[in-house]
Order: sequence, then C-alpha cells, then structure tokens
Amino acid sequence: MRKQCASENVVTDLTIKNGDLDLAASVYGPEGAPAVLCLHGIAGSRDTWEETVRRYEDRFQVCTLDFRGHGHSDRANSYLVEDYATDAAAALDFIRRPTIIVSHSLGAVTGAFLAQQPNAYVKALFMEDPPYFFGEAAAFAKSGNDKRFNAVQQMLVAMREKGAGLGEYIEAAGGAPAPQGGIQADHVSSRHLLSAASALMRQDPDCWTPAKSTAVFESFKGDGPLKVPAMLVRADPKLGAGFAPEHEARFAAANPAAKVEMIKDAPHRIHATTSCQPKFFELLDAFLTEFAK
Repeated sequence: MRKQCASENVVTDLTIKNGDLDLAASVYGPEGAPAVLCLHGIAGSRDTWEETVRRYEDRFQVCTLDFRGHGHSDRANSYLVEDYATDAAAALDFIRRPTIIVSHSLGAVTGAFLAQQPNAYVKALFMEDPPYFFGEAAAFAKSGNDKRFNAVQQMLVAMREKGAGLGEYIEAAGGAPAPQGGIQADHVSSRHLLSAASALMRQDPDCWTPAKSTAVFESFKGDGPLKVPAMLVRADPKLGAGFAPEHEARFAAANPAAKVEMIKDAPHRIHATTSCQPKFFELLDAFLTEFAK
C-alpha cells in the first residue's frame, strides 16, 4: 500500500480481492466524504480518471479501479460484462456504503448491469457514452467494432511479441486517427496520451476477444430498468458514439426519470478530449452535487 500527500490531498493505492483475483485500486479524498467509484472503458485503466479525481477529491472520497486484465490488476480467464460487474461489486464491498458510480463505455454498461439489480451500495449512476445495446447483433454490426477491435488486439499481440517499449505504445495511441480529424494526439493532453499508452501496454490482449462480437454484453439487457437515479451523457453520433440516437427512446421507456444529454462534437472518450471537458465536467458537477446529499 502506498500513500502520497500533496497539501491536504491523499491518494492510497491498494489491492481489492475478487475471489482469486487481485484488483488494483486507488482511493482519494477524505474518509467519510460522499463516495464515488470510477469505472474505465475497455481500452483504459484507472488513471484515465486523474483529472476527475483531482477535481472532486476535496469534497468526495473517490475510488478508481482497474478491471481484471487492465492496468495493475490480475489477468483472468473470462472478460464478459458479468465478470467485470463482479470486479465493480468487490470495489463497492470495499467501500461499504452508498456510492455514486461514474463510468465510461464498458465501465458504464458494467455500472448499469449492477444498477439493474438491488444493491444497497449503488446510489446513483453517471454513464459516459455506454455501448448500451451492443449485446444485440444489429446494433453491434452497425458499430464496425468487430474490425476495429480485431485490429487493436492484433496490434497488442504483435507489440508484445517484439517487446515494444512505452514510446512505441505512445506512438500507437497518439498516432491513431481521430474521428474529429487529425490524430488522437491532437485532441488529448499529454497526460491522457500517456495514460492511454500505459493502459494498452499493461492490458491483456484477450480482453478484446469477446468485445469483437456481441459476446461481452450479451447478458446485459438494455431494456431493463435501472433501480437508481441515472444520467447518460452521449457522444456526437457523427464521431463514432457508442450510444446511438435511435436507442434513446428505448432507454427512456425503461428509465423515464433518467436524464440524457448529448455533447456536440464529442467523440466516444468525452472525458479525455480537451475541447469536451468543460461541458463534461459541467454535467458531472451537477450530477454529483444533486446526489451527494
């Protein structure tokens, strides 16, 4: 366990057990403050939330988690949404009090999977561009993720085989085409670029196998109601959004009280995109303020 102190801010790195798996996590902020759990997407790790935790650590106790096969957590034999949900549930059991989940992509569907079930530790759910209906063949086929994710997996396998260094992962992450135009490095900070590269460098390539089809999300039912207050922030559909506009009516039918907002000109990784961060944090600020009471 490691503690760092900067002024009054403290971060503690620790290990959370989920059966035989060791999961890496970090906890920021004062003991007893309203609890937040941040869940990353399939290509990320817990340090993608660095700017988020620094924004809120004076008012909240924020826990960030590396899912199985990601970051500093153990690799596993299965990478389905129900498996990731057990990782998140283990983190909630560690926190042991009602918690606001802040989540992106895979992490958002994982949070929704938990929020569809009775769980005293899930207080509210903030979702960033979840691929909410990608367990269905038609929605997944439209995404084009089968080819895209297969290419990522093949790249990771090849980089492992040649023993690529961090610099090569930074080039791969930063040099990837951006849906806004140019490359990813044009649209994210140097810290976010390093975070993305580090996440790829540490990730188990097998995480991508079920994600190349509907398999990863097949046990999640998008038409099921959430049992807690929720907000869904979606990306701009012209920039590769995970949550499609045609799915908003289905989501609203199951969750009439939930709020849905689209951020114009936002790609899938909204929180990491420099131009989108002001609006993203405006929405997250309001959500956390409402449900921290």
